[in-house]
Amino acid sequence: MSEAFHRLDLARAVSDIRRFSYVCKVVSILVEEKVRNLSATARKSLLSIITAIVIRASEEDLDVSTTRRLLNAFNDGLEGHLYGSPQLTVKHQMRVGSLLDAVSSVHPQPLDEIDNNGITFLDLPRELISLVMNRLSDSDSLIQVSKSHIIFGNLINSEMTTWKKLVLFHFSLPQIEMARKKKDSMSWRETFFYLRKMHGLREVYADVIHICCHCKALFWSTIGHPCIRPSSPSVRVTPRQFVDMLLFL
Repeated sequence: MSEAFHRLDLARAVSDIRRFSYVCKVVSILVEEKVRNLSATARKSLLSIITAIVIRASEEDLDVSTTRRLLNAFNDGLEGHLYGSPQLTVKHQMRVGSLLDAVSSVHPQPLDEIDNNGITFLDLPRELISLVMNRLSDSDSLIQVSKSHIIFGNLINSEMTTWKKLVLFHFSLPQIEMARKKKDSMSWRETFFYLRKMHGLREVYADVIHICCHCKALFWSTIGHPCIRPSSPSVRVTPRQFVDMLLFL
């Protein structure tokens, strides 16, 4: 597992916006489900990736809530019986505590502290703000933005077009029709959360790991893989499949 992390350079991949979501999903599966099954060396490698995520969140003030969730899940996973010495586990817990402190120190500048003489995001026309909201890729981002300011909250909760686009993107028309037949009065927001509970969400990533069908090498799709067999096909590997592969390495 540590060798796979090193060869695919997952720690550095978190700084690439195309790969960040994929790496976070892999880390999320590992820390929430597999930590107790990992060797001490694998946990150390996983912690190095989480550290890189924390550094990105702290320096760029991005994905702070995601980073905090991963740290808390990893810390919870360190409780109980684990492979490796107790001293190493304590060391990892202390490291996680330091990383949580680093994330907690990240405080976005409140809107009321911004220079009143300058133009802020809230000064934009409602139509432009709505267009920005429509660019958010997932419901978690919408919810976090809605909590950040009352204006955003009112806009997101009242703007059903945004939720409708999310529903149409993640679910098939038969699924949507079946859900809306069961509850005629459901809004698009309610429809989204109902369908997410029933079917889960479609996973889409800008860059994913592929496996070569000839030599079985793993590589990022945007980088490519110079296989010894010209034009050798490859297969897309989902985060869940990648984690399953790691556990058998």
